[in-house]
Amino acid sequence: PPREATLPPHLQEILATPPQILDIAPVSRVNDNHDRPATDPARRTKITPDIASPPEPVWTEITVRRGETLSQILRRVGQEDSALLNSLRTQAEARALYRLQPGQVLRLRTSASGQLQELTTEIEAGTTLHLQRTAQGFRVSREVLPLEIQLAYTTGTIESSLFEDGLTAGLSEGLLLKLVEIFGWDIDFAQQLRRGDGFAVIYEEKFSQGQKMADGQILAAEFVNQGKPYRAIGFRDDRGRLEYHTPEGLSLRRPFLRTPVELSRISSRFAMRFHPVLKTWRAHTGVDYAAPTGTPVRATATGRVTALGWNGGYGQAVTLKHGGAFSTLYGHLSRFHPGLRVGGHVEQGQVIGYVGATGLATGPHLHYELQVNGRHQNPITFKFPGATPLAPEHKQAFLRNAGQLGTRLDLISRH
Repeated sequence: PPREATLPPHLQEILATPPQILDIAPVSRVNDNHDRPATDPARRTKITPDIASPPEPVWTEITVRRGETLSQILRRVGQEDSALLNSLRTQAEARALYRLQPGQVLRLRTSASGQLQELTTEIEAGTTLHLQRTAQGFRVSREVLPLEIQLAYTTGTIESSLFEDGLTAGLSEGLLLKLVEIFGWDIDFAQQLRRGDGFAVIYEEKFSQGQKMADGQILAAEFVNQGKPYRAIGFRDDRGRLEYHTPEGLSLRRPFLRTPVELSRISSRFAMRFHPVLKTWRAHTGVDYAAPTGTPVRATATGRVTALGWNGGYGQAVTLKHGGAFSTLYGHLSRFHPGLRVGGHVEQGQVIGYVGATGLATGPHLHYELQVNGRHQNPITFKFPGATPLAPEHKQAFLRNAGQLGTRLDLISRH
């Protein structure tokens, strides 16, 4: 005799369920005529084809490379657009795109035909710049998230390098470079750093809805170099720009930076030397800073470009004329910063080129020269003009602020 099939309990329950309960008839929810029999064709479920939805917009993310301009980026991805570039010239808010930073991310939206429709990028923490195509060109707008500012602090000791020990202490790369800039007038980080040097930093952190968005400004810092302490106190000027001073109110901003290449090392000093290429003894009229190809080179002082291009053994070089009797030269560059031209004005700290090995060079480095009244001087030992004091009307407010921040530095630097 045939064997009775055994089904799992849940299938037995489904089979035992009365048909009228299973037949929910979903079309009854959209048909108001409940008097028609269940077999009426109007009660049957109708399957209609989906209405074609418009295609999703295509977004592309592009990371800015070192030294790239917006025009070069758009050309690289085949999206160069005269209307967008014109908006940079005619709308002041869009000019932030002239100051793109390596690693900055641009988001581009294109239409189905491939035409650029929108560009967005975060220009600072919590602030996004939007450029959107309209019939009249590109409209520029900003989206600003409300940010909460909180104070943070950290301390550290130099054991291997400022970069490694600073990251270990919790400082970002941006804050480390700012620290070098602040104390760059008094400390030559390329040759004066010693094991056992220490630092203490009070800085801002920016939060949105409880999430950290970015680091803010350094408000106060101390750096102890070879046993000598240096302190910097931030104070905002009338334009809201943060400037740094000694606790007594002397500006830390001098006419010249100590080094044109950050976090590099000196490979050849200002002295007589045996030239590695010419194989002869001759005066080395500058200082060589060894650094990887492409490392940014900064103008050590505000000035005007007097020479730009190939300069014999210096290779690709830039010469700047500064106020009074000073001029500087930057040699062996791999390339110049876009937009640099003879007669153009440059600000102190502005990137003017990138380290290379052009001309008579055996490896990538920057050759840096300082001339005073036409005579070469040692950039490391030359005595630059001293600091200037705060304006008298700001002195009392600064001293109060310096006292409060100095007390906090005292507390954290002891632990």
